[in-house]
Amino acid sequence: RQVSTRCGVMPLLLTTTSMTTTTRAWAFDGGAKAHRASSSRTPATTATRANASGSRRAGTKVVRAPTTRRDAGKRGGDVYVNGRPETFDAKDKDSVLSAQNLRKTYDGERYQFLNLEVGLSAGQKVAIVGPNGSGKSTLLQVLGGREIGLEDGEVWRRKGLRVCFVDQEPEFDPELNVLEALYASDTPVMRALRKYDAVVAATARGEVNDKAMSDALADMDALGAWDLEEKTQVALKKLGCDEFIGNKMGQLSGGQRKRVALAAALVETPDLIILDEPTNHLSVEGVEWLEEQLQSPNLTVLLVSHDRMFIDNVCQDIIELDGKGGSYRHRGGYAAFLEQRAERWSTEAQQLQAAKNMFRREQEWMRRQPKARSTKEKARIERFSSLTERANYKGTKTKSIELGDVSSSRMGSVIVEFDDAQLTFGDKKILDGFSYAFNKGEKIGLVGPNGAGKTTLIRTILGEIPLDAGWVSIGETVSFGYYSQVVNFKDPTMRVVDYVKEIEGEAKDLIGGFAGQRLSVYTLLERFNFTDGRQAVQIGSLSGGEQRRLQMLTVLALCPNFLILDEPTNDLDLDTIESLEDMLSNFDGCVLVVSHDRQFVNNIADHIFVFDGKGGISDWSGTYSELREYAKAQALEAVDGCKVDKKSLNKAMTEEEKAAAKEAEKQKRELLREAHNAPGIIKKIEQALEVLDKEITAFDSELFKAGSDVEKALKIQEKKDAKVAKQELYYAEWERLEGVVAKAEEIKAADEAVTC
Repeated sequence: RQVSTRCGVMPLLLTTTSMTTTTRAWAFDGGAKAHRASSSRTPATTATRANASGSRRAGTKVVRAPTTRRDAGKRGGDVYVNGRPETFDAKDKDSVLSAQNLRKTYDGERYQFLNLEVGLSAGQKVAIVGPNGSGKSTLLQVLGGREIGLEDGEVWRRKGLRVCFVDQEPEFDPELNVLEALYASDTPVMRALRKYDAVVAATARGEVNDKAMSDALADMDALGAWDLEEKTQVALKKLGCDEFIGNKMGQLSGGQRKRVALAAALVETPDLIILDEPTNHLSVEGVEWLEEQLQSPNLTVLLVSHDRMFIDNVCQDIIELDGKGGSYRHRGGYAAFLEQRAERWSTEAQQLQAAKNMFRREQEWMRRQPKARSTKEKARIERFSSLTERANYKGTKTKSIELGDVSSSRMGSVIVEFDDAQLTFGDKKILDGFSYAFNKGEKIGLVGPNGAGKTTLIRTILGEIPLDAGWVSIGETVSFGYYSQVVNFKDPTMRVVDYVKEIEGEAKDLIGGFAGQRLSVYTLLERFNFTDGRQAVQIGSLSGGEQRRLQMLTVLALCPNFLILDEPTNDLDLDTIESLEDMLSNFDGCVLVVSHDRQFVNNIADHIFVFDGKGGISDWSGTYSELREYAKAQALEAVDGCKVDKKSLNKAMTEEEKAAAKEAEKQKRELLREAHNAPGIIKKIEQALEVLDKEITAFDSELFKAGSDVEKALKIQEKKDAKVAKQELYYAEWERLEGVVAKAEEIKAADEAVTC
């Protein structure tokens, strides 16, 4: 049976489960193809067939024989049958997680997935992709052990499997501060860490208990909790949580809570980590650090993400949900997935055309009302029904939004101009002498750490924040279209179609924004993939992706000539993102975009404003990927005290040079990370040495009292020797950490000596 231990007060974040896995007579071989030891088909069953890449297509209604109950074995674990947990024998010891015949519908009729099969081996990294509403998050919850009303299917998990689940909107006890929330899970290592912190706090208050400290230190050593605390500090810093580490969880925004949830999951060191849109609300630096952590060979990863570069850098397998109940397994990254999907769509189109041609011939024969005299003619008439179904099959190609060409209103010679702009918030400099004149048609990306001033620059352009000094001039013909990352509809009870009709009234003319074509409200909604069934739905009932599409429609319908996009890819499916990229590439107005999606910035931006967090903004005339490579090369060269030449980026590096550079960068990061945490660890070592000194002194006293009792004296001496050995180890570690700090200071000094 499922044994679920909630990790402290984070009910929707982390769940530690002890489960068993069995795969019966089938298993995935780490990738593309499902194998069965035996299979049979009954006349009552219309089966779905696996294609060459392990795909399963949703066809007509599937009738399967009831699942046979197996007796529980010694390693019996958690299995879901018809949505209920059952116990079976474990068969495949190498599998981390397996699932078979998963079935889930929206309303009992429309399938999210039908007869879905999943297999995960230890260390596999798998992404789930598909259109909004296809069941990606639902599938994560099913595989993660959540109760979501699965209609059919079986899920196996390895016994003792440690699973960490990070939702899109994780929940915490609002009264806990950030560190308390991280240490709240009920695992042995976290209990040891909490116990140690409590003893240290008691010691600081003068409530000294040598035995309690000794026990706490022993637990920390045995469980490797010293490293865990160091990992916690690094995770908080890399994910940008150090800015609000003293705050209570109830005071944090949704994005801040998401970052804390990610840090908590990574600190837990699970066997399987399940992530739902993990890159939302992260800086690019945070995304790159997260990629490194997820590449650990022993960590199994299952995730949903709209970030194509993130998927390529982390995952080797992709599960595609087509939104019609079908599912397909693809080997390789996102680019390989696109190729394989396009090939499947092409094959389906050819088969459909052949079926339609045959249907026309057979239909003509049927119209002549043939008499079924022979067995052959009877069979031909029976086949006509099946052929009708094949000719009307819609295929698995999903419908995406069709923005087409979106034109802008006329723009004059003056657009947006900054001259010596100065802006300070408190003690933080946001703009320090920024000057720039925007040109018609240019597309600029804004990048920099969280809090560097990207959103502030946008709000200054929109007139929401005045400058302290200098000036900003906005042309009279400029019409802004602001696509905010915050979706806020005034009346969530309004129907989608009524809302768009209201927008049509405000715009007076929906022609301009959509390539000079007069579009009806219903045609416009269909362009944004709001089909008949979704046009009359209340806005508040829409999914996050649907609300973002409606927000996009609102912005573009008003015919802006200066688009400002703040994290535009959040909540959008990958096909919609690509449609948005196509539209923006042909947009003749200005575009200013803030996004953590590196591929999106690469594809859209002509050049990039780089915020340094101190008020400075530099202009990079290249792609974002080239900018990141330059920054990494600059950091590596800084260690050797050499100046970096931007032109050197154009020279191709050999694979050996790339590997060496990557390894050097990794070693530098590890050293700086260890140096950052060294003072805290040294302080704990000092505390531990104080306790050891007292214990060794106590043993000396006991030896004196033992007198001539040799046996007793030997036992005491053995205990003392163990404490002395530990004391020597602590002193050696102290000395090593001081050397790390000294080396880190040398690197920092070299960094400061390098000029861009």
